[in-house]
Amino acid sequence: MKNILNYKLTKHFKERLSQRQIDPFLISMCLVKGDKKSKEKSKVEYTLSKEMMIQAIEQGYLLTKDCICMTSLTVVTRANILITVFVRCGDTGISEH
Repeated sequence: MKNILNYKLTKHFKERLSQRQIDPFLISMCLVKGDKKSKEKSKVEYTLSKEMMIQAIEQGYLLTKDCICMTSLTVVTRANILITVFVRCGDTGISEH
C-alpha cells in the first residue's frame, strides 16, 4: 500500500500502522470524518473520537475488534503526506459488550 486517500505513506507511518495494528480503513475514516486541527509548520492533525467510531460500528463500517479500548485516533499530515498515527486507549474505550 502506497497511498490512503491520495496521501502518501512515509516509512515511519507504515511502521506505526503495523506496530499499532491499526486498520487502514480507520485512517481513511479519520481523514474524512475526523476533527481537523492546524498545527505549526503546516502540519494538520485529524482526530477521530470514540463516538464517531461507535457510530461507524453501529452502521456496520467497522468491527469492534478493530478499535477495542480506543478512546481516539489521531493522524498527523503535512501537505499530502501521512506523517504519523497514534491511538489513545483506556478503560472507557470501546468494548465488545
